[in-house]
Amino acid sequence: MTFWFWKSANAGGEPVNCSGLIGAEAFERYDLPRRSVLRGFDRARFISPGGYEAIVAASRTVAYVVDRGDFDRSLAEQAEQAGAAYRLGTRCVAIRPGEDGVEVSVRAAGGYTREGGPRDGARTDGGRGDGRKAPADETLKARAVVLGTGVRYGLLKAKGWSRPGAFFNTAQAEVAMRGVEEVEVYLGREVSPGSFAWAIPLGADRVKLGVCNHGRALGYMERLLSHPRVAGRLANGRPDIKTKPIPISPAARTYFERTLLVGDVAGQVKPTTAGGIYYGIVCADAAARALDGAFKRGELGERALRTYERLWRKEIGRELLVGRYFRWLGGALSDRQIDRLIRAYREPEFRDLVRRTADFERHSRFILALLASPIFWAGLLDLIRSSLKLQLPSPDPL
Repeated sequence: MTFWFWKSANAGGEPVNCSGLIGAEAFERYDLPRRSVLRGFDRARFISPGGYEAIVAASRTVAYVVDRGDFDRSLAEQAEQAGAAYRLGTRCVAIRPGEDGVEVSVRAAGGYTREGGPRDGARTDGGRGDGRKAPADETLKARAVVLGTGVRYGLLKAKGWSRPGAFFNTAQAEVAMRGVEEVEVYLGREVSPGSFAWAIPLGADRVKLGVCNHGRALGYMERLLSHPRVAGRLANGRPDIKTKPIPISPAARTYFERTLLVGDVAGQVKPTTAGGIYYGIVCADAAARALDGAFKRGELGERALRTYERLWRKEIGRELLVGRYFRWLGGALSDRQIDRLIRAYREPEFRDLVRRTADFERHSRFILALLASPIFWAGLLDLIRSSLKLQLPSPDPL
């Protein structure tokens, strides 16, 4: 029996601070809950600091925005159908791996249990399952532990394990906003230096606005709300802005004795966009395969679990490496250089390059093709000249 420990009282882990944008590849590869999909997208509008625009369109739906709370609850129900059990309103406060297992100390604040197993129909108990109250403090024994604690690194710190080395700060709000028909991406140092801001339509004039960068995200969110392309389409009222750090480089190691790290806690996030849902699912899949083999062999030490790191790096390692360096390069662009890039999209050769190589979840092919393109460098010769005079900071280590 597997226990999942959720700090919140609901199986969905709310409140949620996430754009909810997931590539179509995720739904094609995995049995993900489509009931949580709000709408799909086949295009995005990129807006430069100078007001130039480029609409990048595909011939099919490439991404979906989901109700993230409902998405998580649906995944929890699927896991329960497969036999998982929950301690809701409960959090893990310590882990102690040893030769014969892992001691897991948990603490419940009004928590309760929910037993998993195959069942038919929808739940009628509000998610509380059998309603048995969980002990306030308890130590459990497990053969192995998978940590998926998001951006909470207390358990890693207690063990002396390294956390991801670099982070973006993000801010996001759901707003009432007119006239947003596709995903809008805002570029430039005024709204989000070294990164971007976004508007994602959810339907019925509801939009998710957000920013991510190395600076003070809340301040840049205020600037986005005042952006001339945004402010005039907003309804009255100040939105509820949520902030959160997002890792953009992986932890030095993601496997230890009887322990694996998965998702944000491991830094398994796209460094270009700070999106982590699909990569987290891919790495959870790798963790399941690695543990399955380890259980069958009866070997759960560090050496045996190294397979997990090999599996997930084979899947997304190149994406993280190439994306990290491209984010560093993109962060050095001036507003004028960003304007040039967006204007360059008018060229048929540039549009063809995007059409042939762009992929929502896997950016490395497009990035490498772009960096090899004369069109890209022809518009950025002054960047090369300035880099000879200005020493750019080295990218954070992977």
